[in-house]
Amino acid sequence: MPQAYQNEKLSARERAESLLSIMTLKEKIGQLNQKLYGFSIYERQGDKLLLSQDLKNEVEKYSGLGTLYGLYRADPWSGKSFENGLSGKHAIMAYNQVQRYVIEHSRLGIPMLLSTECPHGHQALDGYLLPVNLCNGASFRPELLEEAYEVCGRQLKELGVNLALVSVLDILRDPRWGRSEECFGEDPYLAAEFARAAVTGLQKSGVAVVAKHFCAQGESTGGVNASAARIGERELREIHLPVVKACIEAGVKGIMAAYNEIDGIPCHANYKLLTEILREEMGFTGFIMSDGVAIDQLDVMTGDPVMSAALALNAGVDMGLWDEAFGHLEEAYERGLVTMETIDRAVLRILTLKFEQGLFEQPYLKEDESLTEFHYQDYPQSYRLASESVVLLKNERDILPIDTSKVRSIAVI
Repeated sequence: MPQAYQNEKLSARERAESLLSIMTLKEKIGQLNQKLYGFSIYERQGDKLLLSQDLKNEVEKYSGLGTLYGLYRADPWSGKSFENGLSGKHAIMAYNQVQRYVIEHSRLGIPMLLSTECPHGHQALDGYLLPVNLCNGASFRPELLEEAYEVCGRQLKELGVNLALVSVLDILRDPRWGRSEECFGEDPYLAAEFARAAVTGLQKSGVAVVAKHFCAQGESTGGVNASAARIGERELREIHLPVVKACIEAGVKGIMAAYNEIDGIPCHANYKLLTEILREEMGFTGFIMSDGVAIDQLDVMTGDPVMSAALALNAGVDMGLWDEAFGHLEEAYERGLVTMETIDRAVLRILTLKFEQGLFEQPYLKEDESLTEFHYQDYPQSYRLASESVVLLKNERDILPIDTSKVRSIAVI
């Protein structure tokens, strides 16, 4: 007899609740994990793809897979190129092969979500890339950024991507910070308008945005990445929350917590930040993802990965990223550190998204259709953003310390 979750006439939430009611604890915990590096779970040999034992072990352990990160990622870190990576027919073939393995080895036939990096366009082979956010902000054209990200969304959708991890929340407070290029600028209003545009553009295609990073990561100490944000609540609210509010108003589906701490409390363990402010006060109803191995980094404070997992889940984190800690949630439950209600609440958010994405009805991509080639001559939005980001300052009344009688040339960089 068909289960209620298989009834397409029910809402995504109702179907998710039905599915959740028949899942084991281990299956639930599997939905909250995003441990694997997707670019490492396959080996391409010409037109043939071999799936790794790591993938098979993870699927067997949890009778499925919650989310797979970075299947298409291609950069020096991933080590993927056109010779050994995924593009065109190989990308479609790989997606279907992995998704099919997950579904066929899941007791309940639960498909996986696919997440990918989209810091300034799709970080993949043949990806439609945009200028970095510093350039986008300098264009003062949020409407053009919305158009450009709509193009990105179309490409991501063709490749089966469900979650686009997008840098939009950081406000640049110290130009020494090594991730300055991920910020639209130092102005909260400008950043909010561009963030709203990015979320709106991408989600028009049906791809869910995970906006990162929450919160105040650009407020670093000494320009050091992931260092403490030495701010009080006034600066938090005046400088760093307006951009988050804009994303929520645009309907953002996911938000990623930040590595840093605020006033001594790590964001991944900050109940007031993730639950009281973000959810209860600001009205965010989506899911919260951790940053890479950030939950494991709480071990410095707890000395116990089980405690770290419980601390993050109880604070409001729903989905891990690359960490070992969320794999210990079963032990956290057995030790009374987390309740089944808290686990179910997080799992329900993930399952609801899977039904919203239509994965149970259409889990696979069509292999007999060619992918759209997103060339800049056909989709000039990215080129226009780059052109309009150039800013020249006029040296009126000799405000710059330059003696033009002695300087023969000036490099504008």
